[in-house]
Amino acid sequence: MVYTDLNTEIDIGSSGHLLEIGSFKILIDCGLHPKYMGLSALPRLDKILPETLDFITVTHSHLDHCGGLPVALRTQHSAHVMVAQDGSELLFRMLRNSRKVMEKQREEFGVREYPLFDNASIDDIRGRLLPMPFFHQRQFAADGDSIGITYFPAGHIPGAASILFEHKHQKVFFSGDISFHSTGVLRGAEPPDCDIDTMVIETTRGEHSRPEGVTYESEVERFVSSVARVISDGGSVLVPSFALGRMQDIIYIIYKAKQKGRIPMSTPVFAGGLGLDIAEYFEKMSKHASTFSFGKQYMEGVKPMRGEIVPGKDFEEKGIYVLGSGMMVEKTPSYLAAAAIMEERSNAIFFVGYADKDTPAARMCSLSNGDHFAFRDLAYVGSLNCKVDKFDLTSHADREQILDFTLARNPRCVILTHGSMESREWFMDEIIDRAPKTQVIIPEPSQTLEL
Repeated sequence: MVYTDLNTEIDIGSSGHLLEIGSFKILIDCGLHPKYMGLSALPRLDKILPETLDFITVTHSHLDHCGGLPVALRTQHSAHVMVAQDGSELLFRMLRNSRKVMEKQREEFGVREYPLFDNASIDDIRGRLLPMPFFHQRQFAADGDSIGITYFPAGHIPGAASILFEHKHQKVFFSGDISFHSTGVLRGAEPPDCDIDTMVIETTRGEHSRPEGVTYESEVERFVSSVARVISDGGSVLVPSFALGRMQDIIYIIYKAKQKGRIPMSTPVFAGGLGLDIAEYFEKMSKHASTFSFGKQYMEGVKPMRGEIVPGKDFEEKGIYVLGSGMMVEKTPSYLAAAAIMEERSNAIFFVGYADKDTPAARMCSLSNGDHFAFRDLAYVGSLNCKVDKFDLTSHADREQILDFTLARNPRCVILTHGSMESREWFMDEIIDRAPKTQVIIPEPSQTLEL
């Protein structure tokens, strides 16, 4: 077996892995790095010879895992594309939205190669798509060889999967982004319960543990109490959220809080374009999906965000603003909204998930009340007078959960990916300490390993 890490850096970026096992060549994920633009955002596709892939398997529809798929397919005309049946339509929605964003970025930043693909390239995927039901192994044969591929629910977002490859007597497992706890919308991960030879594991949360006594449920309770307090004091709450997964979770949490009388039923909730589109998809598909549910009633009181957002000018209508993006990236609705509401002391900005250290969200979380925050591209500097807090509602498993799951599968080899060097080193130290016979590898970017 040969494994190649196609990521360009040791971080959470453009996910991509090349697996060569027996007669088969398989690309697992092909994402776009959220920090970069243009061709530099892609994984190292030059490491894959044209027309050599048998399959491209997608773990889920976040763009850092699927955003480069149409580019990879441009030179792989015989490759089938696999995605979990529960979330196959999400793939197309996310790619179409990504293309629209690229068109804007071409104009704003002069990125000449944008968009990286056209709508015809996205449509072409439908004819090559193999929607994979969970827990059902599919067998494929070529040149007298065969391989079994099984998708397992990974939690994280609807349609997210971990993938098990079985070739002869060898089992290779890719965790993808994984979360073991269930939410009101989504069931937690249900990975295979068997020994596994090689495991390729995400390490997103490897740098820290949850404080003792803190759980997803306790953080939901703290979030609801905090939102209710701001609303009762006459302020607005901004909740920067990823459009796929997190925004729908927050809408559900607010709905349940209203039902219980924790937040007034009359409180308006404002949400942004793509997130509303995905909520509509969740509602439609949850009737047939096996791992998630999203009722029409959850959207009661939710309004589309309309009108111009002006830095330094607070929103006239008080309410809860659930806007993209979760890391408050420049030029996104949540970034603009923060510039509008941060000066008013009765308002609040509540972060609910992972934020890269170089993003505006992380920078804002590091400030004290009254500090200045510069929105350089808006030519605006404001005082951070509003409340700022962070709630651990992440859709990634805690590091101890991933470690326990990994060790329980008695792997001979563990490859650590999709996390900072500090995160990967924590896992390496723990695995070596608790299972010294297990080979642990932190691959260098673009490194090829024979295992």
